[in-house]
Amino acid sequence: MPPSHWLAPIPGLHRRDPEHRYWLGEVEFPVSVTGVLSVLKSDFAMDRIEATRSIWEPRGNSCHRALELMLGLSFCPTTPGTAAELQELVTLATGDYQAWIQPLIHHERWSAVQVIASERPTCCLRRKVAGTYDTAFIDEDGRRILADLKSLGENGSTYSTAAQLGGYMALEATHGVHYDAGQTIWCRPGQTTFSPLYSRSECLLAWAGAWALWRARTADSDPAPF
Repeated sequence: MPPSHWLAPIPGLHRRDPEHRYWLGEVEFPVSVTGVLSVLKSDFAMDRIEATRSIWEPRGNSCHRALELMLGLSFCPTTPGTAAELQELVTLATGDYQAWIQPLIHHERWSAVQVIASERPTCCLRRKVAGTYDTAFIDEDGRRILADLKSLGENGSTYSTAAQLGGYMALEATHGVHYDAGQTIWCRPGQTTFSPLYSRSECLLAWAGAWALWRARTADSDPAPF
């Protein structure tokens, strides 16, 4: 499909790494979608995440970067890929995480959809929340789908990402960008699968619950929910 619907960046919005802080002009966003969702995890779960960071973080970073490069090189009409980016993709696809990356970037799904975004930062100025979602595409039925990539170990379990998807949907809606459904891309060694679709309402309701809990925990002064 021709990449004619690639989303234009939100003017002035940028992320400062490695601290992952978002700015729109001179406005700094105090929390990200991921930060809000941390209220849904128990102390035990957070401790476990930190204890295994050395395992999942380099794997996740490599898979996300490989997908970003592949989608940009294959679909983005506004920024032609460079030889350096192609070489970086080749290096990732033949490196330590090739068992995850090869099935991900060569999945047949990519030839059946029209990708419209990759690693796209977004924000809501009113509620001072920002975040970056992994990809979005238009499927064979014309549905606009926002998708999140998750990498798993060989025996890793899947879980609901509806709240995270709903967070990005809510932020994008403030910029006039709307999605019909959400989906998780599960990347395992030797296999990539796409989850069943989450409806837009399911995602937004899950996000609303997380947002309300986060606001209650942080005693935010603005009571308006998403």
